[in-house]
Amino acid sequence: MQEIASEFVAGAACTVVTNKSADSSMKKGTKNNPNPFLGRVTIRKTFSGFVMGTDYSNSLLNTAKRMGNEDAEVNLKKNWHEPVKDEVLGRWFSTDKKTHTKYYLKLQRNEMQVACKTITEYFLDERPATEQEVYLIKSWLKAKSSGTSSTQTEMGIDEEHKQHFILPSLDSVIAIKQGRMAWFKQGFSFTSVMVEQPAYTTSKG
Repeated sequence: MQEIASEFVAGAACTVVTNKSADSSMKKGTKNNPNPFLGRVTIRKTFSGFVMGTDYSNSLLNTAKRMGNEDAEVNLKKNWHEPVKDEVLGRWFSTDKKTHTKYYLKLQRNEMQVACKTITEYFLDERPATEQEVYLIKSWLKAKSSGTSSTQTEMGIDEEHKQHFILPSLDSVIAIKQGRMAWFKQGFSFTSVMVEQPAYTTSKG
């Protein structure tokens, strides 16, 4: 964690690639109709234009004030995670409240950042899944919550300025790119390299 926080610039756009088994996101099925994809599917996600190392509460306050709500207060709802207990690392990473043994990279974007995008790829038995296989895989995925933030609504933040906050597991991160700096996971550590082209384009707003 310390290496990531020291090598990359907080608040600057980056690209993060994650790779993880789909098992925890899938329905197991029944005895008579078991899920044929368990243990076989990997989901790779590429988050482009997101930022790392920012304070979520401050982002909400600043957004609310820009919209004219000078008296806005942040009343975050109870959740399963909390910032790592370190003045610097806490801006970059969260951990689970129950065991404090799992770590997550904080990524953030807002609706004004038009360059932000998420690309999802599916791999079946370690090869790219076909269009038909992706369709079948998705039919076994668990339903996701809407992700609507009542905190932001209460602060007067509209959909156009809404902040999006995601927490990919640090174990699932296989690459991080920011500007010309790129880190790739090798075993349990990262190796840094310099790339010729920036990993993102500038955002609107």
